[in-house]
Amino acid sequence: MIVMLKKRVISAIIGILLLIFLVFSGSFPFFLTVSMIVGLAVREYNRMLKIESKILKSIITISAVLIVFNVYLISNNFNYLPSGIIFFIIIFSLYIYNLNNYQEENFINNISHQLFSIIYIGGGLSFAVFLRDINQGPFFTTSALWLVLIATWLTDSGAYFAGKKFGKTPMAPIISPNKTVAGAVGGVLTTALFIIVTAVFLNVFNIYYLIFAFTFPIIAIMGDLFESCIKRNFDVKDTGTIIPGHGGILDRFDSFIFTAPFTYYFIILLLG
Repeated sequence: MIVMLKKRVISAIIGILLLIFLVFSGSFPFFLTVSMIVGLAVREYNRMLKIESKILKSIITISAVLIVFNVYLISNNFNYLPSGIIFFIIIFSLYIYNLNNYQEENFINNISHQLFSIIYIGGGLSFAVFLRDINQGPFFTTSALWLVLIATWLTDSGAYFAGKKFGKTPMAPIISPNKTVAGAVGGVLTTALFIIVTAVFLNVFNIYYLIFAFTFPIIAIMGDLFESCIKRNFDVKDTGTIIPGHGGILDRFDSFIFTAPFTYYFIILLLG
């Protein structure tokens, strides 16, 4: 237990220091960073799908990174491809591959899994680029991204420690027996307090921030449970081992994949 916690803390410190450097290094270097994370996450998902074809692996990875690249172009006011064209390119590429490797009973199942991995990973993580570059209302110079990263981490940490201390009743016993109701409450309250205090300190607090403060950690927990459903479906404990004490990339970014787009649109529609 102590050894595992030590690994988690050391990995977190190294990750935070590296992330600070990469976020402030500029929009393009950060795009490359997100693309690398997407590539590693797709690799983990491909492993769970037991995909052996190098061609199919390349199609899925390139498609996911293409989404991130298009978001980088949009956020920096460069010429970009309409989302419909991106979607068509991805669907058509998967269709051609699965047509050439046709499996009558698994055609829809295969192409659905492949498309989902692209949207889930590439689409979800691409919002990191949007959040880093957003300048609206009180959010500027990467502050929106830091808000999401810190609040997501606090939800996870608050749930972890509250669950260890007070957790008795499982929140979702079939999906993830180790997650408790007390842990979820601890995660929600910890994050809500952080967001409210931050909004008051910046003198921007209003009813929308109150709603956001309590909704955000719930979305984070849902993202965590969603990935737990995926891992249970594939009968794996962790998606990978690349981050000591934390598991794989998807294990670390499962909540962020949900909280990033949620926060972006909350800012655009209400908070900004």
